[in-house]
Amino acid sequence: MGAVLADEGGREVLALDPDGVYPAASVIKLPLVMCVYDDAEEGRLALAERLPIGSRVGGSGVLQELVDVTAMTVRDLATLAMEISDNTATNQLIERVGIDHVNERLRSWGCTATVLRRRLFDNEAKARGLENLMSPRETVRLLTRVRDRAAAGSRASGEVLRLLEHNQNTQRLGSLLPPGVVLAHKDGWGSDPDFVENDAGIVRARTRVTAVGFTHGVHSTLARPLLGVLGLAAAELAGADLSGLPPEVLRGA
Repeated sequence: MGAVLADEGGREVLALDPDGVYPAASVIKLPLVMCVYDDAEEGRLALAERLPIGSRVGGSGVLQELVDVTAMTVRDLATLAMEISDNTATNQLIERVGIDHVNERLRSWGCTATVLRRRLFDNEAKARGLENLMSPRETVRLLTRVRDRAAAGSRASGEVLRLLEHNQNTQRLGSLLPPGVVLAHKDGWGSDPDFVENDAGIVRARTRVTAVGFTHGVHSTLARPLLGVLGLAAAELAGADLSGLPPEVLRGA
């Protein structure tokens, strides 16, 4: 497991294997969508541009079931990729902006260990050893960039932050959060061939704390509660009121 908790000023309160490199699973959608919105802000593409759905893939999402939908806008594909982790939508965004371009963006953001190497559910590429990779500390860097640029008025980063806040999956960092705490995050999971459970987000109460956790080879029955405790720790650090949580939750944490 690799994990980082960083307070609003960037101080690392927890750093567990922060520079370790882990299979990204769907957390790789974070830098992808950051790239899409930065490209739109720079005029490289239009969010209203319609893209063909193309080949549908399995895993999370709804497009694999919506067989009558043949095209969607870039904006809507990004929404599906972030809010419900749609893999088909993700692959169309990768096709549109290009793997090399995403990695160029990552390097320009100071991320050298984080790399997009293949589309989602590309079994042929996976068999060749190509895996999408991220590190906890670099993921904190990405989230901090989104947060700070949104606060400075960047419309692109503001939209990415909004998508992170609308993520509908709260089984990891969000599982133990008390009422009133806002979580903006992107999670990811898988079990082919090893268990992967990841989550990366900004926990907001009185202040904002960035929390990132990656696990590899840890069964989900343990990894998900660990990520839940990480989220709870972030909430406490952010000044959330924990008094309303059940005592057994606090004792377990």
